[in-house]
Amino acid sequence: MKSILVTGSIAYDHLMTFDGEFSDSLIAEQLQNLSVSFLAATHEHEFGGCAGNIAYSLKLLGCEPMILGVAGMDFDRYKSWFGECGISTEQIFIDKQKSTASAYILTDRKQNQISIFSPGAMENFEDGLELKDMDPSTVACAIIAPEPPKRMLSFGRYFERIGVPFIFDPGQAIPALSKEDVLELIGGSVGMIANEYEVEMLMKKLEMNEDGLAGICGFMIKTTGENGCEIYHKGEVTKVPAVAGVKVVDVTGCGDAFRAGFLSGYVDGLSLEKACESGNQIAALALQKRGTQNHIV
Repeated sequence: MKSILVTGSIAYDHLMTFDGEFSDSLIAEQLQNLSVSFLAATHEHEFGGCAGNIAYSLKLLGCEPMILGVAGMDFDRYKSWFGECGISTEQIFIDKQKSTASAYILTDRKQNQISIFSPGAMENFEDGLELKDMDPSTVACAIIAPEPPKRMLSFGRYFERIGVPFIFDPGQAIPALSKEDVLELIGGSVGMIANEYEVEMLMKKLEMNEDGLAGICGFMIKTTGENGCEIYHKGEVTKVPAVAGVKVVDVTGCGDAFRAGFLSGYVDGLSLEKACESGNQIAALALQKRGTQNHIV
């Protein structure tokens, strides 16, 4: 079985909940003078990061994920967890001068989120950027998930150089990526996955519509929350509904779970629609568990 390369953040998550709604504390006319504080009703520590989350769900689906990235001097606990899950850490470089990245995520009762990300070891722009003692021909596909833009751009160029097709997942990195960098990564990919808000940011940054974005790379998957997702491919739009009747416990990481489900189907040769159905099914499982690596198939 060929591997699926996964790049992106490797992080310890701090997940907190707020019993109210963020909107009650925001005054639209005073956002330029913003000063708010929220009381977290719960605080849980979890294994997370986009790369870790995607790899976790890929492994559940019987795939062989290989994370290519960098973690910090406190990675031992996370490494042990990956070992329990059967996920290889051979291609994760350890920066012994910095800590593993951390994410602080506060979710209100309507599942709106405020996140703070501390990159830590991911600020290392020299290591964990290329495969060590691994034949690229053993790789079926890769996904470039959010992390510092400089690393994402390096991965895009590296995958093109070694002939590994990749899917681009711009995510939270969009504001920090230049227009030229976004165009290069989209253009080098076989397809792109982004949520509604991210697609809006991309359209504004690049001054084009959904069909234009899809035309650069081949296909674009726009996830639309409880409505499932939309496929933009060859000038046509196909809507794939979400799994019905899901009791949402925590939205954190459901996007990563979707990407894993889609990737699993994509490398198995399924149609884009069937691959999206797979993504929706895994996302539904993730939604019903708190944390990003606690669901099972």
